[in-house]
Amino acid sequence: MNRFNYILILVLIFSVLSCKDEKTDKNSTKIIENISTDLQLDHFNFWVENPTKAKERLIQIGFTSVPDSLSQIHKGQGTAGRYFNFLNVYLELIFVYDQKELEENNEKNKDLDFTKRANFKKNGASPFSIALKVKDYNIEKIPFEKVRYHQEWMDENSSIYSAKNSKKHIEEPSIFVIYPEIESDTFQTLADLINIPDEYAFAREFYKHPNGAQKVSKIIITSSNLNLNTETIKAVNGIENLTVKSGKEHVMEVHFDNDIQKKSFDLRPELPLIIYL
Repeated sequence: MNRFNYILILVLIFSVLSCKDEKTDKNSTKIIENISTDLQLDHFNFWVENPTKAKERLIQIGFTSVPDSLSQIHKGQGTAGRYFNFLNVYLELIFVYDQKELEENNEKNKDLDFTKRANFKKNGASPFSIALKVKDYNIEKIPFEKVRYHQEWMDENSSIYSAKNSKKHIEEPSIFVIYPEIESDTFQTLADLINIPDEYAFAREFYKHPNGAQKVSKIIITSSNLNLNTETIKAVNGIENLTVKSGKEHVMEVHFDNDIQKKSFDLRPELPLIIYL
């Protein structure tokens, strides 16, 4: 991996120009991968009102966060993120960074839903988002109606494609497909972090968590009043170890390493999140 790519990694939370196919060995947990489509999970996020408190709550149960100084501001979008890296995906806590910019962006991009998602506590919107990547990238492989979105922080000739249905039905998680240049890097094991060049050795520490978590092995998202028969939800539910279902409340359950430690942390009501280690 060349020097330019690692500059991108530091600015865009360890993004690289392409993502290697993930495999497993006898000591590795089963990772999230494609079954029936060319879609794969790249990262996942949820909206928070207070990113400092949300980040600290995750640190309290043993997760290591990417420093705020390296966390991305989505220029022109009015949002920013706080990040937690794992060997096969990353978690983003997304929040409103600039309310005025957020509203101006919404006026320019009326098909999007940032202002509604940010207001999830009042309007019942799902606070969750699922960022997908497409194997052998081709937008024609995206199996649902989509909305093209480009913003200042993105590469000049690249765009993100959001599922149109989740923009109209905010009780559904927000689903979008990223382009290859911002796909997250992945690693088989902690030992493979040595592949990060020595000049960026400090970045290896962001994947090491005191609670022992390494890989996300399953994600279950529950949303209230959800229609499971939309093309978007059907596509997402075709991805192994990623499930969206209907229930009484919005909650995300994240399983690490096939629950090898037999521990769990229910972070409600502070965060709509249950962690399994």
